[in-house]
Amino acid sequence: MSDHAASTESDCELERCRRLVDASYALHTTLDLDELLGLILDTAKAGVDADRGTVFLISADGTALWSRVITGAGNLEIRLPMGQGIAGSVAKTGATVRLADAQSDERFDASWDRQSGYVAKQLLTAPIRNRCGTVIGVFQLLNKRCGDFDEEDEQYLAALSVHAALAVENAQHHRCALEKERQDREIDLVRHIQRAYLPERMTTNLGELDVAAMNFLCEDASGDYYDVMELADGRLLIAIGDVAGHGLGAALVMAQARAFLRAFTATVRDLPAVMNLINDNLVRDMLEGRFMSLFLAISDPRTGHLEWINAGHPAAFLLRAKTGHVERLMPQGRVLGAFADADFEPAPTSVLDSDDVLLLYTDGATEARNQQDELLGDERLATVLGRLSNRAPEEIMDSVLERWSRGPVGSSSATT
Repeated sequence: MSDHAASTESDCELERCRRLVDASYALHTTLDLDELLGLILDTAKAGVDADRGTVFLISADGTALWSRVITGAGNLEIRLPMGQGIAGSVAKTGATVRLADAQSDERFDASWDRQSGYVAKQLLTAPIRNRCGTVIGVFQLLNKRCGDFDEEDEQYLAALSVHAALAVENAQHHRCALEKERQDREIDLVRHIQRAYLPERMTTNLGELDVAAMNFLCEDASGDYYDVMELADGRLLIAIGDVAGHGLGAALVMAQARAFLRAFTATVRDLPAVMNLINDNLVRDMLEGRFMSLFLAISDPRTGHLEWINAGHPAAFLLRAKTGHVERLMPQGRVLGAFADADFEPAPTSVLDSDDVLLLYTDGATEARNQQDELLGDERLATVLGRLSNRAPEEIMDSVLERWSRGPVGSSSATT
């Protein structure tokens, strides 16, 4: 090799090293993933003197490649199943593919050429590996301006790969952090809104009726629901419900059901009709697998009459003060939001005597455990209620909470 040739080769090597150093700095100047992919592509193209190219990343579930960076044809998104085409093959196997005649390879998809009018001749497709050697994406470079892609081009992409992968992972972590921050803000907003109409504790009275309620969230937002409201005719509406699932989705369904309940009870006196209206409206929007149980009662303090419907909710307990007997107001209808035309039957009527206690709860209360890791359960809850028959509603709730203090799983309870 002549001195001139050796000097030229050395100059090229130094230039590539300089580009890698520059790339290392440049790729860490942004945490915006789309901008970063453009930088990675520009750096890869310049390093191997390619005319066009694409940078693909492997999807989070590992089943596909995606890219939003295509130079010379604007920005659009491509998605490829893992293993499909040359890029998919490289992502799956981790083996670099270098072709002097891309059109002759059976894996090459010429449909993009036909759409764009651009003809891919030479092709260099190489994996993007992180520091652990895991393939996280693919470089695909087209048409070297001078000559064919060679082994030195492969080596350059292999060296660039680690810098690119580190920058991509940092950008992805940043994007995840921003998304979590956004979700946390939304959940916090929902939690504050939920607490505005579902306070942790509530006490009220109407005539001879004393009411106390409490709710403890196991998450920032839940589908547990209770409501106490005086109607225009002087009767008292009492409701407790539970949406299947937890979190934001359940809380939104609960808020929707609350709005329906308050709207319909303002104009409809018949309790089964109210339940049918709530069900029909929830069915229209309820996602698959979601439903809501609801115990709804209307008490007339002047007569002591208690109308109630239990739509798939845990049985309410009615403690008779004179005898100490606990009656169970069992479910007699389907849950809400799962089936159209539920057609609830006329509500049963009970008569409340002086000092009787009605205890309503969600399954979070009966799933509470005490310090001995014993489950509260329906039977124990009924027994505890019987022993506390001479207490005020708020005292009954506090006593149950003290005895089973390891924490209810999203519990709600209401007593009258």
